[in-house]
Amino acid sequence: MKYQGIKTLLVLLLVGSFCAHLNAQSEDDIARKPVPDYRGLVNDFAGVLTKVETAALEDNLRTYEDSTSTQLVVVIEKSLNGRDQFDRSMDFARQWGVGQKNKNNGVVIYLSIDDRKLSIRTANATQGALTDGETGEIRRKIMQPLLKQGRYFEALDSGTRAVMLALAGEFQSDRKGNGGDAPGWIMIAVVLLIILMMFAFGKQGRSRGYGGMGPYFWGGGFGGGFGGGSSPGSSWGGMGGGGGFDGGGSDGGW
Repeated sequence: MKYQGIKTLLVLLLVGSFCAHLNAQSEDDIARKPVPDYRGLVNDFAGVLTKVETAALEDNLRTYEDSTSTQLVVVIEKSLNGRDQFDRSMDFARQWGVGQKNKNNGVVIYLSIDDRKLSIRTANATQGALTDGETGEIRRKIMQPLLKQGRYFEALDSGTRAVMLALAGEFQSDRKGNGGDAPGWIMIAVVLLIILMMFAFGKQGRSRGYGGMGPYFWGGGFGGGFGGGSSPGSSWGGMGGGGGFDGGGSDGGW
C-alpha cells in the first residue's frame, strides 16, 4: 500500500508540474512573433549567406524537389526573440505549409544565429525515412561542428545533402539501441503523462489555429488535423500547400 501511494504521488506531481508549465507559456503563445513572407526554398532573414551561396543552395533544393516532390526548406533568422526554438520552427513549417499538397512531404531546417539554435522538422510522410534519431545525428555530427566555426553555408549544404541521403535510405547512421527496460511503474507514469500532454496540446493547438495534437492522438490520423493551414504560397509558385507537421525531428544548439 505504501509503495502504491508513492507511485500515485509521483504521477500527481508530474501532472501538476506540466499544467503549471502550460500556464506559464500561455502569454508567450498569444504574443508569438509573426512569420515573415516566404521567399523561396532558402530564406535567409539574417543575411548570413552571400547571394552566390543562397543561389547554390536554392538550385540544389529545387532540383531535389523537382526529382522527388519532397520539399526541403531552409529558414535562417537572427534571433528567436524569446520564442522556443521548437515552437518557432513549427511556426514556419505549419504556417507556410511546407511540402506538396496532400502529400505532407516537407522538411524544414531552421537556424537562429544569435541564439545558436538549430532545428530540423519533419512532416508525416518524411518521418519514416528521416527518423528523429537521424535528424539528431545530422545536427550534431555534420552541421554543428561547421556552425561553431561560423561556416553557415557549408553547414547547410552538408546538412541538406545528408537529409536527402536519409530520405533515400542511404544515410549511414551509427545509432544503437539503449537496451534495458524501465520499471513498470515508471512506464505507467510516463504513459499517463503523455496522454495528458496530447490532450492539453490538442486544446492549445486549436486555440492557435494549428489543429493541435489532440485529434491525431485520438484517431485523427496523419492526414487530418495537421494540414498546412491557409498561408499563401510563394509568388514564384514554390510552396506546395503541404503540412502534416506534428513535431517530428530534433532540436539543439551549437
